[in-house]
Amino acid sequence: MGRLEREIALLEHALRLQDHARIEPQARRLHELLACTMDTLTPAARQGRLSTAMRDRLSLASDRVREALARLQRSRAPVDRAVAVLAGEEQDPVRRGYSA
Repeated sequence: MGRLEREIALLEHALRLQDHARIEPQARRLHELLACTMDTLTPAARQGRLSTAMRDRLSLASDRVREALARLQRSRAPVDRAVAVLAGEEQDPVRRGYSA
């Protein structure tokens, strides 16, 4: 669980810095770790053997991952728009303002 929390913190840090070179690999590592964690904890959860403290930590980790993913989406939006403009799929908003 500690490793999962560290990986979430590293992804949050990369997102805050908008360090695009680190975001993707960090997100991939976090995804792999989450899958492994779920494989390990699911049987215990189904049998009711997960402590309240562990459930609380997992809930907090889930919230942090959700927030990190939302930040990732927000940071990707301007890049996606710029790529669309450069690819000619979307009109440049500055040019659109002048042509109107």
